[in-house]
Amino acid sequence: MCVDDELLSAYLDGELQEPWKTQVARHLESCPACRSRYAGLQAVDTKLQADMISDAEVKEREDRVLAYFEKNRFAQKRKVSFFRKKVQVRLVPALLSSAAAFVVVFVGAFALFGTNREQTQEVLPGIALPVDSSNVRQVSESVKGRLDDYTVDEIVDYLEEKGYAVQLELKTVQPIR
Repeated sequence: MCVDDELLSAYLDGELQEPWKTQVARHLESCPACRSRYAGLQAVDTKLQADMISDAEVKEREDRVLAYFEKNRFAQKRKVSFFRKKVQVRLVPALLSSAAAFVVVFVGAFALFGTNREQTQEVLPGIALPVDSSNVRQVSESVKGRLDDYTVDEIVDYLEEKGYAVQLELKTVQPIR
């Protein structure tokens, strides 16, 4: 069985420990296909070693790049006061579109939530929207238990009939005393 490229690369880099190092060396002596692949890896390694940049060259280029950025990108710009700034032409279309959007939202909100006194929507039995002086009644102490007159099933059925999604969750059970 031949040695894979990862193992050959580790052998080339001197990263293999014994007994694998000895086994790979013995296999390379007896297998011409693996020797050929190993020779190819050695050629690539030699080429990479020859083309490496020295630390001095890296430092020189690093200094040149940092100087460029400090000069052109991080230069201190003079701050102009708010009153001396000129309105740029690019700002005007943005302001006009913002104003138009505000008008559309305002008109839409007025049309959607405007005052329409004839429109009433019954939420629960005896409760109507919008609440104003024509549909607000004072309830005496004796009528407090009006919601208690309905069962949970009746309330859920009524709300589902009106289009509300109802989900009941039982959190605790307490005995009735």
